[in-house]
Amino acid sequence: MRCMLIDDDIPTVEALLGIVNWDEFGITEVQTAHNIQDAKQLFDNGEPDLIICDIEMPRGSGIDMIKWARDRQYEGGFIFLTCHESFSFASKAISYDADSYLVKPLDKQELEAALRKSMDTLKKKMMMGEYSKMGLAWLKNKDLVERGFWSDVLTATLSPRIHLIQSEVQKRELSLSVHTEYILFLVSVPRSQIEREWDESIFHYALSNLISEILISQVSLGRIIAYQVDNVFYNAILIESKIDMKWLQDSAENIILMCRQYLKCTATCYFSEKTTVSGLSQIKTELEQLDESNIIFRGKVHLPNEPFHYDITERFTLDIELFTMLFVQKEKVQIVNRLKKELELLTSLNKLDSTTLHSIREDFLQVVYSLLSRQHIQAHRLFADDVTQALVQKADSSVFDFMKWAEALTDKTVDSIKEVLQSEGVVERAKRFIQENYRQDLSREDVAASVYLTADYLAKVFKNETGQTVKEYLNDYRIRAAKQMLIESTASIGEIAMDAGFDTISYFSTVFKKLTGETPIAYRSKHKTVR
Repeated sequence: MRCMLIDDDIPTVEALLGIVNWDEFGITEVQTAHNIQDAKQLFDNGEPDLIICDIEMPRGSGIDMIKWARDRQYEGGFIFLTCHESFSFASKAISYDADSYLVKPLDKQELEAALRKSMDTLKKKMMMGEYSKMGLAWLKNKDLVERGFWSDVLTATLSPRIHLIQSEVQKRELSLSVHTEYILFLVSVPRSQIEREWDESIFHYALSNLISEILISQVSLGRIIAYQVDNVFYNAILIESKIDMKWLQDSAENIILMCRQYLKCTATCYFSEKTTVSGLSQIKTELEQLDESNIIFRGKVHLPNEPFHYDITERFTLDIELFTMLFVQKEKVQIVNRLKKELELLTSLNKLDSTTLHSIREDFLQVVYSLLSRQHIQAHRLFADDVTQALVQKADSSVFDFMKWAEALTDKTVDSIKEVLQSEGVVERAKRFIQENYRQDLSREDVAASVYLTADYLAKVFKNETGQTVKEYLNDYRIRAAKQMLIESTASIGEIAMDAGFDTISYFSTVFKKLTGETPIAYRSKHKTVR
């Protein structure tokens, strides 16, 4: 077999050539390159069986190299070297099916272990190569056909009636019986339980690969179906009921452990009761509903007929008076910390079910809405942004999501109340909105909405602060803009009226004369500047 070493650091290449007994791994030829361009030229002259490549190089990265090679259907081994760990590099390496990811300075034993792993993988691929192309295509197609069948069963695309399922089995030439009993094994990972650096598609691919590798000895790939519902990644696995349940539970524990260790996420596993093919879609729906209601029992294996044990003998009630006082005092940190402690205590006592979490959310909103109403702030406008709306949608799904929503709500509420209490700040923001949008068809309500206040309350604050109504200030600003245009441009009176935000020339002329004492034509004639 042939190996290619790619590293811009020449001493590193020489050290690798010297410390590894290449013959021991069946490698008879080692080529070297110090940049990606030279490596590609060597590659075109003859594909190596294994590539060992530094990630960070000045004239092209290792990620560029593996992408280039994989785009050319290269199926050989790939080992990455790097000077420091990088989550971004690691996730991309996974997506391009790299064998290993080693951090410099290299440990000889780790390097040899990586080489051994790559060689074993290559040998398996060579054994597979002994099958004919037709045979390989059939094997791949068989898994795809079977996965498509199970996906249709689980989503109820196929009718649950036995004779229709049997007809579909025969049509797709699958070797399975509709009377066999199955266990549905569901692996769930909410989006909030994975690190935000992950790209969703790459994470989904990595999760499915990890599950497949753990179960592959007993479960065919055609029976592992990956899908996504809203913000939750699922893998549904169809298991024949005759399987060793001890092995299955151990595998589930291993999936949770490996997800936490390698994918940095929290996976939860659910097992259904035994059912025939016709009952699988209903079972899937029930497991998804169970997962949706799971607030505090994540990262565990849940067996059938073992419900979550919540202590709900006494329902929790949020201390509304306390939280109202903290909001009045504008103690953002104390509000969030107190709420977090309440949830942690309820979790430790197994008292936090989905109903309790929802009731806490409603009580918390009651405090917020009451305070906003006192300050004439319109909540539906204050919380209308996309970020807040996205947090609202997920607030009841987990403690983590609830706290993200509560913290964002607290920040917006306290900051808005502070701005209202500092009326000068509100008026200045309203003025700025008028100045930036005076050309538009603005109403008093539009200006009030821009600062999250009711129109009546803004009118009162604005009048007290400026001595003008909102409409008077708007017209005054428009006339100031029009005066400058009359002096500096050659546009017609009608064009200037429209540009300044007036609907008609007559109304523009009326307002202009009222505020300046002369008509627009007379003003231009008097002040025209020769440029």
